[in-house]
Amino acid sequence: MLLLRTSSSSDAAVNTPQPEGETMTSPAPVPTRKEIQITGIRRHVAECVTSVKDGPCGARSNSWDSALHLDVWIRAHADEYEHKKFVKRTEEPVNVYTKPTQGRQ
Repeated sequence: MLLLRTSSSSDAAVNTPQPEGETMTSPAPVPTRKEIQITGIRRHVAECVTSVKDGPCGARSNSWDSALHLDVWIRAHADEYEHKKFVKRTEEPVNVYTKPTQGRQ
């Protein structure tokens, strides 16, 4: 039996037993796919895009589970600052996972 020393990213080396006469082969790459998984509740936000001196206002509401609160925030911001242009958005937290394909590519 032949012992091979291989090194990883550290200074420590690992002794990997390898029978004499056999070559080391790397495993075939496994086909993978990326999945997107929704990890939370869709949230609604509003942002003021009214032009001011240096660009858009940029004021942003809190985020809520329901879009009903956005109109209240927009009206209050418009009354206080006399701004007229807003954008409503939804945000949805997601994670991307890499999974091996099961015979499909």
